[in-house]
Amino acid sequence: MTLLEQKKHLRTVLKQRRSLVSESKRRVMSQQIYKYLYEIDEFSHAKSIFCYISYLSEVETHTLINDFIGQNLALAVPKIIKKSEMIAVPLSDLSDLEPDKMGILTPKNNQSASAPFDIAITPGVGFTATGERLGYGKGYYDRWFSQNKVKTKIGVAFEIQLVEQLPTEKTDVSLDILVTEERIIDLRKAF
Repeated sequence: MTLLEQKKHLRTVLKQRRSLVSESKRRVMSQQIYKYLYEIDEFSHAKSIFCYISYLSEVETHTLINDFIGQNLALAVPKIIKKSEMIAVPLSDLSDLEPDKMGILTPKNNQSASAPFDIAITPGVGFTATGERLGYGKGYYDRWFSQNKVKTKIGVAFEIQLVEQLPTEKTDVSLDILVTEERIIDLRKAF
């Protein structure tokens, strides 16, 4: 099986595993993840945050986004442009979002926020306890991280999304911290 086939297979398995969790249980687990996020030292000093907008069975982030807006943090969220590029767009209210063709909430404008960001809250399909991340297959986040300065890259996931190992490529960007409903894994510490 080629690397791409391995990734595709894992994406299918892990998305299915995640979608089997009930909405109410996902909500409870997401709330526990928020609690752990706020325990991370970097959050007490953060002034600028880049945060994905949750979709379907992902860790829910709408509550977090509202919290960040309420704290008057410089908040930006992703927007896909030109089918292959992701930009960070400033967000001051959830009403500034609209569904894209797939139904994912996205900013109405294309105004790009400038890096650096103190924190980037990052989605994924699968993760390892050593900081590897399996995204959705388009490479948006890996490219964005390679072009934008972020002090702390934090992945959020449900414990069921963790696997022993992932097929990786040179272009895959590792995380600094991984937060699940059960724990905080600081990946900057040597194993």
